[in-house]
Amino acid sequence: MIVEKMICLFLTAVLLTQDGKAQNEEEKLFSFGVITDVQYADVETVGKRNYRGSLAILDSTLKKLNEYDLEFTVNLGDLIDRDFGSFERPLAILENSNANIYHVWGNHDFSVKDELKGQVGKKLENKRGYHALEKGDFVFLVVNGMDISLEGHPINSTNYKMAESLMEELEANGANNAKPWNGGIGKTQLDWLVKQSEDAHRNGKKVVVFCHYPLFPENGLHLLNHKEVYEKLSETGSLVAWFSGHHHEGNYVKDEMGIHHLTFQGIVEAETNVLGAILSVYQNKLVVHGIGHEKDRILEFR
Repeated sequence: MIVEKMICLFLTAVLLTQDGKAQNEEEKLFSFGVITDVQYADVETVGKRNYRGSLAILDSTLKKLNEYDLEFTVNLGDLIDRDFGSFERPLAILENSNANIYHVWGNHDFSVKDELKGQVGKKLENKRGYHALEKGDFVFLVVNGMDISLEGHPINSTNYKMAESLMEELEANGANNAKPWNGGIGKTQLDWLVKQSEDAHRNGKKVVVFCHYPLFPENGLHLLNHKEVYEKLSETGSLVAWFSGHHHEGNYVKDEMGIHHLTFQGIVEAETNVLGAILSVYQNKLVVHGIGHEKDRILEFR
């Protein structure tokens, strides 16, 4: 009888532990917002790109985001389309955000005069272009995809020449992303990115990356050195999601490692008066609540 009672107590404890774990996994930890590709400029609409109208959509979207208790909001790049002076109006709108705004560098953010490229990071309050945020068991990495790029640096600068060399190599190998509007991640930043991911894995934390450029799919709009970056990051075992902009139509891929690659739709080509997303963070998943025509999704972790 004593043995049977002990077995019964043990099984009850196991069930309670499993039930408690299930409850914890279903409990929302916090939420954050996402917007991308506002691409504001005081110029006429071209095709679907409503450059002037993107301000009104940004304003409406921010008001929607302000209805929620968000830990932060990330702009995934291309706040402007051209001209350094274009930053003033969208940044003035974003000053009304209830949550902190973190800006990812995009290629169009550097569509300014060469002598002003060095001021873009300061303007976006992201001087280096990459940094880490931590919240609970999650590490969020803001990544600089303009690190090795033609558009991100003055002509004939060191990083510009590195981008030229990388582009030549990619073109020789028939890569479809060897385009001047794409960018890559340099060695120093990649080493930092890998270390952050390894540290996160060691501490039992999950990594979410924010970058203007996607890693996948290989549709010509992806990061220049996406294979190198993916191989090194996937080995760490901590990466659960890579969020990007750049491709205005949006995209989604879940790779063989179970990592989610989600490209959000661009405000400059919005078909609704609001566009963005709120992401609810759980221990075992991210839930995407689309704003406007951005889709709802459940991104479960492997």
